[in-house]
Amino acid sequence: MGANALDLYREGLKKHRGKDYAGAVEALKRAVAADPALADAWEALSVLYDKLDRGDDAIAAAEKLVELKPDEVMAHTNLSRFYMKKGWKERAEAEQGKARLLGWKQELAQGGAREGELAQAAPAGEPAAPSIVSFLDRPPPAGAPADAPPPASGDALRRRIEQFEKLVAHNAQDVLSRFSLGRAYLEAGRAEDAIAVLEELLALKPDYTAAFPLLGEALEKSGRLARAIRTYKQGIELAQRMGDLHPRNQMQERLAALGAQ
Repeated sequence: MGANALDLYREGLKKHRGKDYAGAVEALKRAVAADPALADAWEALSVLYDKLDRGDDAIAAAEKLVELKPDEVMAHTNLSRFYMKKGWKERAEAEQGKARLLGWKQELAQGGAREGELAQAAPAGEPAAPSIVSFLDRPPPAGAPADAPPPASGDALRRRIEQFEKLVAHNAQDVLSRFSLGRAYLEAGRAEDAIAVLEELLALKPDYTAAFPLLGEALEKSGRLARAIRTYKQGIELAQRMGDLHPRNQMQERLAALGAQ
């Protein structure tokens, strides 16, 4: 893969974040011209075309992505959504079925799904399932734990980080993607990266109480104990005011452990 294609891809993401969608499309088109196998650029193009109501172009880019990465859940999910917008219900359901099956296989490989569930893809005629990343569309309810999930294998964790990095790049306002990315960074031992993304999250949504325990933990792991303590105290005050008892209790426990109550 040439550095030129990667540079053009990054330029496209930068222009997208700046809401220069036409410029982003042009940069990404040049990226795939330089390297037709650059799957990330095809994915970004498909999302941008869809945003610009260029349905046929979105489908063509998504189909190219599926060709390059046939085991990528999000590739099939997005293609299903684009097909549905065109009214191609059978094609949409077929792609959604592939996405479901791949998702369940990945969960099974990580110990998160039962083998019998792999046969439960939506039958023909049933409505297409929600996007495989639909859980990202809403914040956790008040009191939901912010604890990290069970440790994933190195490859699985790396794939999870890459997925959330793409989601953040494609939608800079998506706070839950930032939360999930920060948690994954922390699980991977990347405390500085976790701090950066969680601070960005709180700049976007200052009352996102579940981020404070994670940010405090990342600060602790980076050796910044004074800042961690300040973060916990700020988060406790906010969580108390909002009635989010679980994150409040987490942070109180951390302060007690640090002898800072």
